[in-house]
Amino acid sequence: MNWSEALLPSRAANNFHGAALLAQSQNLMRLAAAWPMVKRTLPHPPRPGEEVDLEKLWKATKIDFPGWAELTQLHPVAVMEGFKVLKGTQVILPDGSLNHVAETLLQKQAAGKFMAEMNIKPGDLRR
Repeated sequence: MNWSEALLPSRAANNFHGAALLAQSQNLMRLAAAWPMVKRTLPHPPRPGEEVDLEKLWKATKIDFPGWAELTQLHPVAVMEGFKVLKGTQVILPDGSLNHVAETLLQKQAAGKFMAEMNIKPGDLRR
């Protein structure tokens, strides 16, 4: 079993509370958007059928916080504070993935900003 399979239940959870917090903070949005690109080292994945304890997994995961700060252009303190929120609300997962609700929110926000920058109206896409 790999980490992607082991963390599937957490990634697939309907985490609307975490997404609601994410939507209210630009810093959290930046941190979540960059999370898949952050360097991290995880322990060996569990054996098939073995349960995953997210708290133990987080404690065993090494994260490149300075690199994450560079990717997001946020102060390291803001990265650490945002990490606590994103981890605690299970918006981000140790393998570099995001909860599916949060990922959808980020995609919609990015698409909306792109359309606004390009001056594209929703109706323009139907042509």
